[in-house]
Amino acid sequence: MEKLVLVDFDDTLVETAPAFQGAREALFRQLLEEGFSEEESYRVHHHEVDPELLGIHGMGPFRMEPSFRETYLRLCKGEGRTPDPTVTDRCGALGRDFLGNPRVMDGSLEALERLATRVPTVLFSQSAQMEYQMGRIRDAGVTRILGDDRIRITDRKTPETFQQALEHFGVQDSSRATMIGNSLRSDINPALTSGAGAILVEPYEMWAYDKVPPVSDDFPRFSTFPEAVDFVCSSLSP
Repeated sequence: MEKLVLVDFDDTLVETAPAFQGAREALFRQLLEEGFSEEESYRVHHHEVDPELLGIHGMGPFRMEPSFRETYLRLCKGEGRTPDPTVTDRCGALGRDFLGNPRVMDGSLEALERLATRVPTVLFSQSAQMEYQMGRIRDAGVTRILGDDRIRITDRKTPETFQQALEHFGVQDSSRATMIGNSLRSDINPALTSGAGAILVEPYEMWAYDKVPPVSDDFPRFSTFPEAVDFVCSSLSP
């Protein structure tokens, strides 16, 4: 294969972060009602609990319920308070019941189809629950454009798994590949580290986990996926 464009799914084609962010904001409001400061709740959740549970449950929504429960329990322990089982369950429910069907971002599927007609295109997504993620990808309508054989899901995007994706799709020279995604940690840095190109679709608000410096600044940024596709298509030979 001479060239390949890899496209992220969550918050590149479908809106995911606002649902996660809304659930976290609801958690912090609940914890504020319980007498914990917003600053301490934010610190414990984002910098202690969530990174730990990412290692156990991986990416996706299934860590949210245990993460929300553990945030409350960890705050109680820090202040020497006895946890209230009712509040523990309430926090867990906020992390369990927030995510419905994915909302496709305006123009994203049309742009994906336009891209796929011009250059070999695949979907490269991450989730620890691969069957669940594949169901979301189908529900969003992506498989009407890209067949199942053009979709790859990994539990975590790293330079190693990015390189494995290139090999899976027959790309020997990573400089012939370009990754389009919304995450500096999971999309931009693995691609750049592997010698591929990268295009950032800037998120409306970056998740704390994604707030890492890019390995270089040698990549363009766009507000939407259709704008990124316009850029790619304009660079291709007629």
